[in-house]
Amino acid sequence: MNKKSFWTGYGIGVVIIIIGAFIFKANMEIPNTPLDNLELHDLSGKQVKAAELLDKPLIVNYWATWCAPCIEEFPIFEKVKVKAASKVNIVMISDEKSSTIEAFNKKNKYTFTYLLAGKAISFPQRPVTAVYNKKGELVSQIMGTVTEKQLLDLIDNAGKE
Repeated sequence: MNKKSFWTGYGIGVVIIIIGAFIFKANMEIPNTPLDNLELHDLSGKQVKAAELLDKPLIVNYWATWCAPCIEEFPIFEKVKVKAASKVNIVMISDEKSSTIEAFNKKNKYTFTYLLAGKAISFPQRPVTAVYNKKGELVSQIMGTVTEKQLLDLIDNAGKE
């Protein structure tokens, strides 16, 4: 095989891989996450009913302590929580052990409500942010990290429902 043929084949292969990655990412669907389907507990193990969280729109962030992008967006969520506390409830849901979440919180001192999912969360990646209106209807979902502006826009839109 000559060098020109090798590099041509190599280039075509790289292009195919890049196009395939974009197609895969575009087709990766976020599972619908109705609140009624979630089995939630606080860190002490007490069951939490979704209705208890819906006195105003609700933002749920599905995260994990091992997820670097999740941790990177925590300061944004904290800032938005302070700015919009009267407009929205924000909860962080993980399927890890309560002791893992407690150790994380002790180290980081965020003011979030942490909840535990009774069943493993099956998202293709984390973080996932879901927004529910006061009726508990899913309004929006974002896979991947969010910006402060995105969160504030989501809160405004959820309040219109």
